[in-house]
Amino acid sequence: MNGASKYKENILFKYKKEIILIFCSLFIFFTIGNVFISSKIETKATATANSYNVVYDGNSMGIVYDKSVADRVYSIAKAEMKDANGEHMKVNKELKYYLEYADDKQITDEDTLLNNLRTALANDKESFQIKGYILKIGDDFQVALKDEDDVKEVLKRAQSMYINEADNYDIDLVRVPYTTSVRMPVITKNNNYNEIGTAERIFKTTTNISEENESDKKDAEIPIETVGVSFAEEVQIVKGFVDRADIANVADATELITKENEEEKVYAVAKGDTLSEIAQKNDMKLSELMKLNPGLEKQKYINIGQEITVTVPEPELSVACDEKIIYTKPIQYTVEKVENKNKYNGTTTVLEYGVEGEMQVTAVVTKVNGYEQSRTVIDEKVIKEPKAKVIEVGIKPFPSKGSTGNFIYPVVGSIITSPFGYRRGGFHHGLDLGGLPVGTSIRASDGGTVTFAGWKSSTYGYTVDIDHGNGVMTRYAHCSKVVVKKGQKVSQYQEIAKLGSTGNSTGPHVHFEIRFNNVAANPKKYLD
Repeated sequence: MNGASKYKENILFKYKKEIILIFCSLFIFFTIGNVFISSKIETKATATANSYNVVYDGNSMGIVYDKSVADRVYSIAKAEMKDANGEHMKVNKELKYYLEYADDKQITDEDTLLNNLRTALANDKESFQIKGYILKIGDDFQVALKDEDDVKEVLKRAQSMYINEADNYDIDLVRVPYTTSVRMPVITKNNNYNEIGTAERIFKTTTNISEENESDKKDAEIPIETVGVSFAEEVQIVKGFVDRADIANVADATELITKENEEEKVYAVAKGDTLSEIAQKNDMKLSELMKLNPGLEKQKYINIGQEITVTVPEPELSVACDEKIIYTKPIQYTVEKVENKNKYNGTTTVLEYGVEGEMQVTAVVTKVNGYEQSRTVIDEKVIKEPKAKVIEVGIKPFPSKGSTGNFIYPVVGSIITSPFGYRRGGFHHGLDLGGLPVGTSIRASDGGTVTFAGWKSSTYGYTVDIDHGNGVMTRYAHCSKVVVKKGQKVSQYQEIAKLGSTGNSTGPHVHFEIRFNNVAANPKKYLD
């Protein structure tokens, strides 16, 4: 028994390699055979495919022999897709086709395929694009709206932000020649008003202003009417297909096109600033700065801390309008001079004060977003004639430039606002002569030599000192301007400065002193 078992084990061990080789060969044979058979079957399937499974959005609509049949039926189904308003819709999805084996019984007839597609599209309407109106402003902005009425309402609301009479104007969409989809807005009168002019510039009938209103607002600019309205940017409206989610309502669209893109920027005037420098600092032209700040050109000086607008926020859509206004402006009076040979040369006396006249002006002001760009005067009417100012001027030659020993008041027609002597704050060494406007001529109280001419101190301001000889001198302080120079010989009555309020001064006047050997005396004792 033991010997037989051992013999069998030896035989298996002896042919072990051959047995493994046989099994491997059989495995390879069957594997290659299966691959060959599968490939043959697949090749046969491809070769014998005779139809297409028509698939929409992952769902089979039917089987056809020819794809062109399904394409034609699909075009019919798409063309029938309309929204609640009867407007055609745009189907964005395409059909997919898969090869099939089918006999005649499995082929879907055209009517059934059409109905299947109709049902599938009807259930998928929310994904389709619908007809809308795309409002384009310039090259960078657009917003989609539902229909023409919404477009008109948005544009009308935009213009109403800057035009008081917006209800008197309609928005018309005018088709551009040679196109089928682009429309341009034109602002025109509604039927309650007469039209005069073209679509680009519409003028209304004149509105008269009552005398009561005119007198109440005599110096103000009174708007009469808006005579022309347009948009500053190019505006186009294109009709086309848009996604439902992209269509804005009137309120949202209006906010989008009228919201200001930046905050208004204001500059505070600093010490040493000029208007030109302020414009340069803010990358502006001086003319642009003046436009943003109406009335600035009328200011003689700008003040430290004064706020000046340097940028203005702008919306996507700018409304331009021409507004007819009426206002009054002064007519400057003329100056007539009457010579008097008995008064010294340069001496002037006002005989009659001039009175400005008044003119009523009608102008058309062009504004963009409420800011004035330009104005054109179209009518002027004098409503009050000016009255000339009459001045008596002396032509009598000055006496010799030397001292006469007599003193005259340095200004004519003045009043003493502060006398010589003690007063609150200390001793007053002269007379304050006031009651006259800045710029009034100050004349030498007597002839002599100018020993000082210019800014003397924070107390005196601009000052002139004249030496009359023998230790006598006169002083003229708080001047607005000095017109003589140190060392100059002057005659009595000769103009030496202009009355002002410089230095420590409470108002326009001249501080006048007479000194003997530098000791102040009361000028009243020596004045003629």
